[in-house]
Amino acid sequence: MTSKVRRLADGFSLLVLSPRLALMYRALKRPGRGGRMDRIQCGYFGFESEEQAQQFVTGIKRQFGEVRAAVRESDRLPNCAWEVKVWEFDGLLPLALQCAERSAA
Repeated sequence: MTSKVRRLADGFSLLVLSPRLALMYRALKRPGRGGRMDRIQCGYFGFESEEQAQQFVTGIKRQFGEVRAAVRESDRLPNCAWEVKVWEFDGLLPLALQCAERSAA
């Protein structure tokens, strides 16, 4: 899996893990908890249809409980028609890794 980083406005960066998966993060001015140097703000998961995106949201809410998610026409993932933005969710990184492993298999 190859990834690339796109710099965005206001100190944010978009880590594109695959054409269907990206994480937005902000570099910290000082090391944070556990010495980390950045903070993940949200994740983007891409889909070909609105129905697939809605099914994804239903699935993650069933699996993880309360999750903030929005289905929208793709903005951050240009190779996808629709994307799900997920934010303010402690399980975001494990979810992104799980999706990345599935797409690599």
